[in-house]
Amino acid sequence: MKPPRPDYYTMLGVAPDATTADIKKAYRRLARQHHPDRNHGDPEAAARFRDITDAYDTLTDPARRQAYDRAHGPFTSGKLATPAPDPAASRLLQVLEDTWTAIRRRHGQIPPVVLIIASGTDSKHPRWGHHAPGRWYVNNTRHAEVMISGEGLRRDPRDVLGTLLHEAAHALAAARDIKDTSRQGRYHNKKYAQLAEELGLDVAEDPSFGWTITTVPDTTAAGYAAQLAALKDAMNLWRHDEHQERAARRNSNLIAAVCSCGRSIRAAASTLNEAPITCEACGGHFAPKTA
Repeated sequence: MKPPRPDYYTMLGVAPDATTADIKKAYRRLARQHHPDRNHGDPEAAARFRDITDAYDTLTDPARRQAYDRAHGPFTSGKLATPAPDPAASRLLQVLEDTWTAIRRRHGQIPPVVLIIASGTDSKHPRWGHHAPGRWYVNNTRHAEVMISGEGLRRDPRDVLGTLLHEAAHALAAARDIKDTSRQGRYHNKKYAQLAEELGLDVAEDPSFGWTITTVPDTTAAGYAAQLAALKDAMNLWRHDEHQERAARRNSNLIAAVCSCGRSIRAAASTLNEAPITCEACGGHFAPKTA
């Protein structure tokens, strides 16, 4: 009887919480050690090398690693054991889907959708949610996608309910073939305001984006009391904002610079401002030419 095959983490000699860099480093070391070209006469070298490579390919691919961990974990090799999967995100998504179902019970024309949690700060205009028609096929039937911003989950449950109702108004507009927005969906017109009010939202106008400011009044919140309680219990995670800081552009325009000994060069103004450029002929410094 063959001994049980070690898990991929044990095979590579890394902990289950190892980073991709740790895994790559371990693989390079083991690949050199077990490569068949360096183990002539060892009939098992090729098999070991294939196993190591398979482990590396799996653990450096995020999707494959996640699937492997679900199928084969928890692991106890290495320094740390893989913690049990945290069901928080799955539970929250289920509550969001249940809340959408509750909205549909009250407003039968609202269609089913595919709900996802994703980044809402990965573009120029941050958003709490988004309705995108026809993004998914479910049993060969097209469904819209409703995105709930992971960053927006730090808000109150009532605000998240407001986002779901806001997107439900867009879904209702699509079902009734009503054009409720313009400017790539950023400007909300009066038709949208009427639909949002039909779903129980208070609506206010933004000077730049139209009737896009929606809030949940007390009467509507009371009607969704059970859903708000479930959201409060499930909303124990949120996503950090995306940071799209752009590096300052360097001034690459070259200008003339001269040394007191008469030598001259051309350099970027930003380079001259950062630190002196030493003349190797006399030891002096180049300065921007003034005339």
